[in-house]
Amino acid sequence: MQYKSSVVDDIDKLLWKKAVELAARDKQPKCCTVNYAPGYVVRGSQLKNAIYGCKVAFVMFFGKTCPYCQMFDPIFRQVGERYKDLANFVKADIEEFYQLAASLGVMGTPATVAFVDGRPVELAPGFMTAPQFRSFVEGVLRYVGCR
Repeated sequence: MQYKSSVVDDIDKLLWKKAVELAARDKQPKCCTVNYAPGYVVRGSQLKNAIYGCKVAFVMFFGKTCPYCQMFDPIFRQVGERYKDLANFVKADIEEFYQLAASLGVMGTPATVAFVDGRPVELAPGFMTAPQFRSFVEGVLRYVGCR
């Protein structure tokens, strides 16, 4: 009988510990209020919503006929899926947003711009491998404190 009692006590302790962990996790600041699916192609005012809807947003400027953009797209989506709770990962057509792209220093596609609190903080021009892009994303998230 004593054995059952200690097992029940151990289970109660584990449940209490897990409840405390979950409560602490829920109190951590949310980095996003408006989430788009990773790789979502934004149109018009959706870009502004994506940038301001999260503390951090990664915008990939792409061209419809750009072969490097097509090669980078699955990497952008894959890494975006991994960090989707911490940042927005959206794509913007360079033809639609050419003025914004030019003002950010985008000279060609693909080009990924990291935004923090609505401000551009980093430009990564060109194609990146998955480890390179993951490192870029983690660096920005670490800088902001969302990682």
